[in-house]
Amino acid sequence: MVKVPGSMIRRTLCRSLLLALVLLAGCASPGKTTIDSAFNPTPEQGVVYVAPFVTTLVPAPFGDTFFNTFVDDLNANRDDTGVRWFYILKEDPRAVDPAWLAKQVYTTGEVWGYVEDVGCCSAELRVKARLRLFEAGKTQPVAEFYLPLEAFFDLDRTTVEAERDKLALRLADEMAAKLLDTLAKRH
Repeated sequence: MVKVPGSMIRRTLCRSLLLALVLLAGCASPGKTTIDSAFNPTPEQGVVYVAPFVTTLVPAPFGDTFFNTFVDDLNANRDDTGVRWFYILKEDPRAVDPAWLAKQVYTTGEVWGYVEDVGCCSAELRVKARLRLFEAGKTQPVAEFYLPLEAFFDLDRTTVEAERDKLALRLADEMAAKLLDTLAKRH
């Protein structure tokens, strides 16, 4: 039997773990942005309406944190966009008059694919989201953003609940930044 020093085993394990993390990160699906070349929003009275997002199999605290932070981020950083206010449509989306909505600049989206994979020592969270921006009078989105996110963490250092909140905040910040950047470039 060959005796292998403990430090060599630890080094090999660390290298294997590092390689696995690099490969996992390389396999993550990148976000996607699509913008119509004719996109030129001119919101009536400087208002962009934000319709509630559809959340499918997403924990309510995650969806609420995401949406509230998303709208707060938009309004806090709207100065360079030509938008005076991002206004939440509080009605059920099916209750909003489609003829009225078609005359507005508005955004909406979906959050889905939320997964919590929790083991004994570590956990991974994944979520997918899509944001669509509609220009007044157009039935197809003039801008669309797709963003998958994930978080991998050690359960000795944090909790699933804390990381769930962080992921919701990160998703809100990244989605808001994409929308604000697009509006600022067209302003």
